[in-house]
Amino acid sequence: MTETQAGPLSGIRVVDLGRIAAGPFCSMLLGDLGAEVIRVETPGGDAMRSQLPGFAPGVGGYFTTVNRNKRAVMLDLRAEAGLRALRKLLETADVLVENFRPGVLEKMGLDPATLERDYPRLIVTRIAAYGHHGPKADLPGVDQIVQAVSGFMSVTGTAETGPIRAGFAICDIYAGMSAAFGTLAALYARKENGRGQMVQTSLLQAILAVMSVQAGKYMATDEAPPPEGNHHPVIAPYGLFPTSDGHVVLGVMRDEHFAAFAALCGHPEWSKDPRFEKTGGRSQHKDALRDLVTEATPCHSTEEWLRLLEEADIPCGPVLTVKEAYEDPQAQALGMTIETELGDGTPIRVPGFLARLSRTPMALNRPPPLPAEHTAEILAEIGLADDAEVRKAAGLE
Repeated sequence: MTETQAGPLSGIRVVDLGRIAAGPFCSMLLGDLGAEVIRVETPGGDAMRSQLPGFAPGVGGYFTTVNRNKRAVMLDLRAEAGLRALRKLLETADVLVENFRPGVLEKMGLDPATLERDYPRLIVTRIAAYGHHGPKADLPGVDQIVQAVSGFMSVTGTAETGPIRAGFAICDIYAGMSAAFGTLAALYARKENGRGQMVQTSLLQAILAVMSVQAGKYMATDEAPPPEGNHHPVIAPYGLFPTSDGHVVLGVMRDEHFAAFAALCGHPEWSKDPRFEKTGGRSQHKDALRDLVTEATPCHSTEEWLRLLEEADIPCGPVLTVKEAYEDPQAQALGMTIETELGDGTPIRVPGFLARLSRTPMALNRPPPLPAEHTAEILAEIGLADDAEVRKAAGLE
C-alpha cells in the first residue's frame, strides 16, 4: 500500500450506504480524492463481495474495482440499534451516499426533510435506477435493463446482430461518476452558504446525458439513429477494418489525411472522387466508402497498417484484450495497474485513477476492506464501543 497522502478532499467524511457498483463507485472517487469513506454494510455483506472470486474470501475481483480507500463497518439497519449507530455516524459526516431503491432511506426514518433538519450541513447523494420521481421511479432496475430502455443498446451493434450491451456496466459507472460530480459541486457550494443539499441522479439520467452524437442526431432530425456497429455514425472512414491477419481501428477525419490514406490503400483516385473528396461527402456516402475500404485494408497486416498510419499521423490502434491493454507500455506509464495488499496481506491489483492532479494527487491510501474489517474501531470513534445493543447490531456479540 502506498504512503498515506492528503488529497483535496482531506477532512471530508463520507458515509457510504452504496451497494453493487453505482453508489460504491461514487464514494470511491471521493476517497481517491482524499475523503475518509466509511462503508456501512448490513449482515451478509454486499453481493459484489462474492462475485468474481479470486482474492480473499469476501473480497471478489468486481468488489475491489469500486471499493478502495474505504473502511468497512457492519450494522444491521433493520434493528433500531443499528439505525442509532448510523445516525451517530451521520452527525460526523459531510456526505451520505446511497443507491437504494427509492423509498428505502425514507423507511429508515431518513427522509429528505428529516435529514435537512437534523444534519443541515450534510450533502445527501442519491442514485436510483430511473430517478426519484416519474412513472418508473418505483420500478427495480439494473445496468443492462437501463442500457436497453435508454436507447443505448439500440445504437450498439448492427442491423444483423441486433441490440448489443456494452462490455461493462456503463450505466452504473456513469451514474457513479455523475453522482461524484454533483457531490463535489455541492461541497463547493457549502463553502459559501454553510448548507448541505440533496444531489440526485440515476442510471437512466446519467446515460441519457452522455449520449453525445446519437442524441444530437435524434434532436436534429427527430429520427431514431440506427446502429452503426464498429463504425462512427457520422465520420468515414472511422472504425474497425480487416487486415491480412486481424483488424485495425482507424479514424480518417481530415481531407489531407484521407488523400494519404487512399494512397496507402493503393487507391489514390478515391481522394479525387466527388463523393469522397471532402469530409461532408464522405459522411453522406459513408456506407459506400466503408465497403471500398473494407475490400482494400487486407493488403497489409495489422502491424504494417499501424506503422504506415502512425507515419502518416492518422489516428489508429490495434484491438487489444483487457489483459493486453493493462499490460501495454502506455497503460503502465499512466499507472493504470495499482498493486496493494488487503488487510490480511493478500496481494491484489486494482485499476488506476481517473485523472492526475499535479499538486494534490489521487492516492490509494486504503485497500478495499475485508468484511466488517473496521467495525470495532469505527464504533469506538463514535462513542458506541460499549453499547451492547449496538455491538449486537454490528455482529460483535
